[in-house]
Amino acid sequence: MERDLRALSRGFRLWIDDDYAFVIIVDLVLPPGYGQSHTAMLLELPDDYPLSPLGVGESHVFLPPSLRFRGRRISDLHDWQTPSVDTPGFGPWAWFCYERVRWSPERDDLIRFVEMVRADLANPRTCLLPLI
Repeated sequence: MERDLRALSRGFRLWIDDDYAFVIIVDLVLPPGYGQSHTAMLLELPDDYPLSPLGVGESHVFLPPSLRFRGRRISDLHDWQTPSVDTPGFGPWAWFCYERVRWSPERDDLIRFVEMVRADLANPRTCLLPLI
């Protein structure tokens, strides 16, 4: 995990929990179509990483609830009271339902996972309903 976090820190500014329960990418560059160029993203890290992928099971991906694509709410961004871990100084968060994780512990790492999420953010499903 430490090796992957070091590699991730070469491309992103990170805030890493002392217990490695989560990492926050402070300034993730967003694809075109958003009303902002950067956002924060919280990744809960599975206890058995890299065997289990991020974003599934007890591990979640969080984004700010105000994030909009072409002025519309992202359908897979769900209201979330509090992530499973304490995140002082950050938030609020919305859970990004990330179901399509194709993961190989021998091949994949944190960088690849972040880029998979960014690819999904390039053309997300949206709706006109307000975020509750």
